[in-house]
Amino acid sequence: MMGNGSACLKYLGDLLMAMKSFYHPSNTGRFQESLSDFFSERKAHPLWWFQPRGSYRLTEQNITDFVNCIKDYVFISIFNKEHGQKAIEACKYLSMLRPELIVPPVIEKLFSSIENITEPHRFTAIVDCLTYLARQLVRQTSSYSEGQVYVLPLLMSVLPGIDLNDPKKIYTTLKFLNTVLSLITCVDCSSAVQIRDDLTEIEKQVCLSTKLFENFISTFLDRVFQMIEHLSSDMFDTTVITDEVNIDYRDIELLLESILRNITGQCSSKIYWFVQEKLTNFLSGAYFSPKVKGFVSAVVRALLHGNPVEALKCVLPKTCESIEKIMNHADTTELFINGKEDLELIWYLTLFSELVRARGDTLLIYKPMIMSIFNRSIHIVHKYSYEILANAARDLLESLSYVYPIEYRLTIENLDEPFIDFLPIRVWGQPVDFDRFQMQYHIPNVDEIDFACEFVKAFLYSELTLLNEKILKLSNQERSRSLSFVYNIALGYFHMIPRIESEQLADL
Repeated sequence: MMGNGSACLKYLGDLLMAMKSFYHPSNTGRFQESLSDFFSERKAHPLWWFQPRGSYRLTEQNITDFVNCIKDYVFISIFNKEHGQKAIEACKYLSMLRPELIVPPVIEKLFSSIENITEPHRFTAIVDCLTYLARQLVRQTSSYSEGQVYVLPLLMSVLPGIDLNDPKKIYTTLKFLNTVLSLITCVDCSSAVQIRDDLTEIEKQVCLSTKLFENFISTFLDRVFQMIEHLSSDMFDTTVITDEVNIDYRDIELLLESILRNITGQCSSKIYWFVQEKLTNFLSGAYFSPKVKGFVSAVVRALLHGNPVEALKCVLPKTCESIEKIMNHADTTELFINGKEDLELIWYLTLFSELVRARGDTLLIYKPMIMSIFNRSIHIVHKYSYEILANAARDLLESLSYVYPIEYRLTIENLDEPFIDFLPIRVWGQPVDFDRFQMQYHIPNVDEIDFACEFVKAFLYSELTLLNEKILKLSNQERSRSLSFVYNIALGYFHMIPRIESEQLADL
């Protein structure tokens, strides 16, 4: 017990001082696991079943003294390669108690680790630690709001961590970016300094630093594009794959998608247009290997998440036009009989399959275009190509006929200027007010249901007829293609069909 003038804290400090050298990462051994667990050790029964007297309760000074007593040993243990995670968790708990004592030293360690060439693992360890401290870093509280000043400099400083030569570093860096960007809004608030007279000096610094958002996003996207180009190249398989590289790139794809969705979903209109231009220029600039399909999907889904109407207007017509052009000049025998691979066609079919995942009502005006693409390409027998199209059919039907949420923003307030009534930086890291949370859903309208029914009649029945009448004459490729379409259309549409025991089917 530390309250009521107890000497407990003094004994704890003496104990940690005696064990300090054992916490150093260079002293490896089985004992380090127990030492790391000690940081997060709690009472077996953490609930108080009685009301302690006021004199026995912890004071604010007791809490401050406790954090000061233990923090230096936690900082040392962060760099333990095998048991550092326990220290990072302890660091998170301490930052909840006294963020002003924990966050600044960790930030200083990060900036020093960037220049440390001989110990690159320190960068990864500190970025991982900062990921756990993200909320305390970005939010304003009565005791600590200076962390917001470091948000943009930190976002810029960790970008060199996007390095394919070190998969663990890139994963840790993207996890940090994803966590921070999920807690903040990407809005240039610098004009608020001239408009509002209620800003503190810290808030003025933060508002001025938000000018860097566009620069940060541009640099981040450039690094992502370089990564995709490198992964798409034939040289990647021979230069990067080693015994140590076991990290699943699917995890990196998911993190990238989440980061881009956070940016496009919680940014001002000005920044969204900037992001959309960069992403559409990248998508239309060249075609890449199917190996990077997941990364391309992340880019397209982020565009659709932010503003599906404008994203479709920019990308879908060009994509459909490119597919039509390739089909017009292609050898039909190679496509529909021999199943020859066409990388350019696969690239545009991949884009098309992601674009039809957009919100159902936004797809209606492109109905003739979408139906035309399926009519032209549904009989392609190249395995990878028809799998993309079959998945596109399922996703299209789900977009048209499913009920799903369409709003994930951190705040319902308008993020565009002027900032007279609302200042975005004040909601960074703050909890959502559930009483004001206005959840929005996509609910299919009559036109969407009609589109889905027309699509099923046009393609499902024809495939079933083909299988019934010519099953023995079809090649294995053609049979597999047809079954794949039937299966995926069923997945996308069968939830609209009454159940077997339903009265609606009684007379059939």
